[in-house]
Amino acid sequence: MRAGYGKSELTPPMGVELAGYGYYLGRCAQSVRDPLYARAMMIENGALRTLIICCDLLGLSRAVCGAVFAHARTLGVPEEHILIVSIHTHTGPTIKYHEGCGFVSDDYVATVAPAICRAVDAAAADLDDVNALEYICAPFEGDHIYNRTIKDGPVDRHVRGFLMTRAEKADIAVVSAACHGVFRGRVTAVSADFAGEICRRLDAQGLCSLYLNGLCGDIDPTKQDDALLDSFAALVVSRFNESKKPLPTTLSAGSFPFTLRLTPVKIEDIREAAAQAAARAGGEAMPAARVARTWEREMLEKFARLSETEDIVTKYILLGGVPVMALPFEGFTQIGMDIRRICGREDALVLGCAEELLGYLPTKGDIARGTYAALESTFLYKRLPVVPGEAERLGEEMGFALERVLS
Repeated sequence: MRAGYGKSELTPPMGVELAGYGYYLGRCAQSVRDPLYARAMMIENGALRTLIICCDLLGLSRAVCGAVFAHARTLGVPEEHILIVSIHTHTGPTIKYHEGCGFVSDDYVATVAPAICRAVDAAAADLDDVNALEYICAPFEGDHIYNRTIKDGPVDRHVRGFLMTRAEKADIAVVSAACHGVFRGRVTAVSADFAGEICRRLDAQGLCSLYLNGLCGDIDPTKQDDALLDSFAALVVSRFNESKKPLPTTLSAGSFPFTLRLTPVKIEDIREAAAQAAARAGGEAMPAARVARTWEREMLEKFARLSETEDIVTKYILLGGVPVMALPFEGFTQIGMDIRRICGREDALVLGCAEELLGYLPTKGDIARGTYAALESTFLYKRLPVVPGEAERLGEEMGFALERVLS
């Protein structure tokens, strides 16, 4: 096995609008708290090459990912062997427009795929023999994070990851936990939030760092506070630094198809949903009503082309036999728990916000409660709601698919 690491800066210019925290805020970047990066790890074993890429962004677009896939093919890495994820920071720019949550700078977006490709090239040039591969799956305690959708709901309190000890070059640390990137709050300073601080601390140890965010759709920090951010990052790094278990230097990769079922709608359903959203917002003049009405207009314009299904692909890499799987959603904790339970691997890394971010994937209970993730978020992502139970079905199917691969 050989592994290489590379990174390239993604920090936007000042004046670019930052993502999240409400609608039409005009919250533009005025300073840089910490730079944003694309980080890439290339792993090679015999003729097989894979890539794991993480970007300090809210999410990516199909066009950006397509450009990266095309470039990676020239380096011998097929698309189905590439995991691209985002940390989902809310103090970075948007790449694909989510209504009201940060306007897209086309000039900036044009720089993103080339920057990611530079990180990939650096990783390919950095390939070095892996002398040892180790992993960690360690629980942690504390009141840093909570389930924001269900009182006392499930929270994945584990640090997972890998340490690759290389023959001549710096060792590579891959770390994963799960939380929304919203510790910083509604500030105007560009930041990679807690993920950036985790990487900074690992880099200070002489490691090449790669943070991979887990399923964070229902997980928030208990408060938006820099001190809490630093404490959480320190906790994650301290758990990662504890004793690890050795793994064989084996590698495999693949993908699983999945057909997502969307809610069938009639024209009157679209109009009624938008009207109810406007009423809940407090009237047509409210920002949330504007988001709903924009969704209504666009859904009606493309009504004849709306589909009740959407084909997606979920990719995985088995590193030393430990699964790393990435889903293109702000997924909920329960999905990851189901996948790990079914495939029998508590140490599996189940990641969110992969490739083109498709929005939330709420659980059946969350949909029944009519929460933000279940309905309102579909307006800003300009999508139809999923059929209740799709999150659970995805977790089950991906869990059984991994089980078959592992057996």
